[in-house]
Amino acid sequence: MVWIIIVLALIVAILAIALYYQIKGSHDQANEQETLLKDYQRRVDEQQQLLEDYRNLQKNFENVGEGYEQALDLYDKMEENSRKLEERNAFLEKQNADMQASSKNIEETLRTNKDYYGQVVQDMTKELGKLDAAVASPLFGLVYKIQDFNELGSEAPIERNDNIVAEQIAKQAVAESAIDKCQYFTFELTVSPQAASMLHTNEKQAAHALALLLDNSKKFTTDGTVSLAVDADLQVSKITYTVADTGMGIPANEAERVFEPYVKLNSYFDGQGLGLTFARSIARRLGGDLVLDTTNTGKGARFVMTLPM
Repeated sequence: MVWIIIVLALIVAILAIALYYQIKGSHDQANEQETLLKDYQRRVDEQQQLLEDYRNLQKNFENVGEGYEQALDLYDKMEENSRKLEERNAFLEKQNADMQASSKNIEETLRTNKDYYGQVVQDMTKELGKLDAAVASPLFGLVYKIQDFNELGSEAPIERNDNIVAEQIAKQAVAESAIDKCQYFTFELTVSPQAASMLHTNEKQAAHALALLLDNSKKFTTDGTVSLAVDADLQVSKITYTVADTGMGIPANEAERVFEPYVKLNSYFDGQGLGLTFARSIARRLGGDLVLDTTNTGKGARFVMTLPM
């Protein structure tokens, strides 16, 4: 009986040991499977990350490709614009060269014509000087017009070879403009005692400039008076010719503009707007000046022309 119990105990012990090792093996196998599963999951995660990185890299590459294509397009456009700009510059340079050549030809033509007309004026003046004054007077007006147009814009000094009394310049200007013959206003000429001195100038040109000034007042004065006053400032050695009228007047803000070529403040009157331009040009080329007196508070306009003694 005892032996049976001992055998049964051994069998139970053997079964218990076998069961222990079986359970232990199962736990080890489960742990190993869990480790393998974790390793597998890690590998899956790594592959997923690699796949995500690959997708990002592919996307970046596509963006880089698009940027590269855009850069190529932009470069092509820049090249095209540069080519067009070079063509435009070449065209402008050629046009400028043509214009310069044309300008030189025009300047040469104008210079030749100016010299020619200048000689014609001199010859006509000499021939008219041989005629009777009454006959030559209206013809001199035409000669002066040719001369004025021929010298428009010139700044070359006019030779001053005449010594003449200042009053005589005024009388010649009155005769040339025929302002004393007008019936619709009164003309007055006054000469101060100081103006009895000699004036070193160009007699014909000085008288012509003053005549143009008188013509301007005659044109814009319909009634009242036009006056010419001759005075002298001995301290600065200048003769002053002041032409005042009771005409339409000139605004102070137009004091310089009226001397510009072809400027007419009133289009109802005849003329080309050159009389005052010519008059100032002659006065300045004779060493003097011509200005509008903006301090004048009376009716009409007052011009002051000065010439060096």
